[in-house]
Amino acid sequence: MNIYKSLFAYSFLLLCFIANHVTSEEMNTDTNVVLLPTLLKVFNNGDRHRAMEYYTDHINPERIGIYGIKAHVSGFLNTQAAHGKLKLVKYLPNKNGRERAQVIAEHSQLPYILTVNRTDKKPFKLNYFYLAAPKTIGSNKKISTKQLQTEISHFVDRQEKNGAFSGTILIAKNEEILFQQAFGEAHKGFSIENNIETKFGLGSINKMFTAIAALQLIEQGKLNFEDKLVDYVDESWLPAGETDQITVRQLLTHTSGLGNFFNEDYLHSNKGTFRELSAFKEIIAKMPLLFSPGSKNRYSNSGMHMLGLIIEKASGQDYFDYIEQHIYQKSAMPNSNSFELDGNTPNLALGYLKVAISDDWVNNNYYNTVKGGPAGGGYSTVGDLYNFSKALTQYRLLSREMTQQAYSNKVEYNSSPRYGYGFVVRGSDDNRVVGHNGQTLGVEAVLDIHLDTGYTVVILANQNGVVAPVRRKINSLIAQQVHATAL
Repeated sequence: MNIYKSLFAYSFLLLCFIANHVTSEEMNTDTNVVLLPTLLKVFNNGDRHRAMEYYTDHINPERIGIYGIKAHVSGFLNTQAAHGKLKLVKYLPNKNGRERAQVIAEHSQLPYILTVNRTDKKPFKLNYFYLAAPKTIGSNKKISTKQLQTEISHFVDRQEKNGAFSGTILIAKNEEILFQQAFGEAHKGFSIENNIETKFGLGSINKMFTAIAALQLIEQGKLNFEDKLVDYVDESWLPAGETDQITVRQLLTHTSGLGNFFNEDYLHSNKGTFRELSAFKEIIAKMPLLFSPGSKNRYSNSGMHMLGLIIEKASGQDYFDYIEQHIYQKSAMPNSNSFELDGNTPNLALGYLKVAISDDWVNNNYYNTVKGGPAGGGYSTVGDLYNFSKALTQYRLLSREMTQQAYSNKVEYNSSPRYGYGFVVRGSDDNRVVGHNGQTLGVEAVLDIHLDTGYTVVILANQNGVVAPVRRKINSLIAQQVHATAL
């Protein structure tokens, strides 16, 4: 998980936690390994009551946060469902005081390094733990398209059978779709299966659309990178501080100093009221500025929401109407929009998650806002997002020059080396991968556009924590097609 996933606090607790049965013979006697063995046992058991007991006894009180221990336990349960048990291969030497183990996830059979971040002094308490893919040497065997199709189908079939993936996947090479398939259920209560046209929540993927809209207006001369936020938004929206210095460029690069509106006020709010951009005003205005604008980088949903307000003022259109006309229509995306959750939208997948208060899956209707906005929360299909990738790379949305600006990082403006203007930027010089990912409760999504090799990968899921193993498998297979070596 990287910092550009949705920072809805309850959701980012869905770290990649995994475990498997550890016998007494496997227990490491190194006194520096304190939390890992018991953590693995509790995780393997998968019981929410035991998980609650474990967190109550072992979590660092300073890490509990406004969502309480139940949020941590819920994240624990979701990731156990996504990865299954852990086969312990061996404990690794502590690194920077962190306990580590080499493990294999039961469902995917993929290797990981499990790391426990704990307090510095005894009695050691758990801050958090996470899963990272180890650096591996890939196969030199080049595979055919047919082999890629067969391997990914078998892999995800197994994930689905284990309850570890529900969603849709599309893999394309330039204009050719190599693989597209649906898995799992859109509605568990009525046993309605997902299909290739099912609409899934996007989380923060919407940020790309908001960024492109702003860049379009800049190209039209209706907006400038150095325009000030206060020239477009009433100051009653803004917290105290140097908000009069915030620029459009800073909103695009997450360097404005504005925070995230997924705070305690949001937690206790009526989610059904968030249908218009103006509904977020009271929450955003109360949040203090985190730093001087332009001095640092901090992922900001509030900042992207402000960019939506600027788009309305500069274009003279409602934000949602602008995105529909200038992004969705131009990209041939008929199944994409910020659909209201209490509406009757055909073929819309419910999101599902595990929570600390239930043994069964629950849907996400009562956890998320009723309608998405500039920072995220819209819906789309794998086909629509593939069409969007083609419109983008064929320069139908922006000029070539502006598109390249969106793709490139902005470290000169104190932004992250992995972020451009509304786009995540990763990979290497000869294998650039751009796009965005999104996650919130019961929602996980990713769009990867491989600029130099022509591949497009879209993974949409109505379940948390399940995209990373599938994405990893797909990337390894693409690498075998392109280079016969691992990415």
